[in-house]
Amino acid sequence: AGVIDALIEQHKAEGKLAPGSHPECRPNATEAEAVAHLLRICEVADTPVVIVHLSTKEALAEVMAARARGQKVYVETCPQYLLLDESVYYNPDYSQAARYVCAPPIREKANQEVLWRGLRRGEIQTISTDHCSFTLAQKDAGRDDFTKIPGGLPGVETRGELVYSYGVAAKKISLAQMCRVLSENPARLYGLYPRKGVIRPGADADLAIVDMSAAYTFRQEKMYSKAKWSPYDGMSFQGRVVETILRGRTTMRDGQVLPDCF
Repeated sequence: AGVIDALIEQHKAEGKLAPGSHPECRPNATEAEAVAHLLRICEVADTPVVIVHLSTKEALAEVMAARARGQKVYVETCPQYLLLDESVYYNPDYSQAARYVCAPPIREKANQEVLWRGLRRGEIQTISTDHCSFTLAQKDAGRDDFTKIPGGLPGVETRGELVYSYGVAAKKISLAQMCRVLSENPARLYGLYPRKGVIRPGADADLAIVDMSAAYTFRQEKMYSKAKWSPYDGMSFQGRVVETILRGRTTMRDGQVLPDCF
């Protein structure tokens, strides 16, 4: 935090108040240092740990070093780190740039392939999202000071279809690997397996029915989120969730949440 605070102070002193200062004040090295610091504490405490929102190859290298020492470390990454790059912060349109502010920030494109490779190899266990659904009006709070932009992105509605489109359909991970990182591994990590995360007798009948042949352009107007925008608006998708089933009851069909389903 001390390094980040110093960089923020420097940027403000130089009048650099636009969204582009956000990633510049949180460089890759600060994430790697924070992860390394935590892992050394966990080494002394002899306790397993989950690293959430991992976004850089440098931080993943610290995780791999800890595992080589014998530590038990689990890793989560997010769709924005797999699919977007830091150029989003340098759009001259403030609203277009500010909407992507999150922590850690979206990184250089070179990190994407390292993260996909980590998913293929089982080095990264889950893909998640906090779904911080700030509206664009709320994001406008930092127009004169990038540190006042509320951090976070809406993402829960698109996560599965993004991972299928840009992971499975793009042959970066297998369908089985997608199921593990989105369902089985989270259920195991958070004490819900085998009630969740597996299809078998006795488990909850929580299912997503996917039309893998569906190809379409995603439009944020179709979202249920009151944020009313998406960082993935206009992107091409391959594969659409056509029905969801929660404990044996259909809750969504053809893009519509069913009334009285909960």
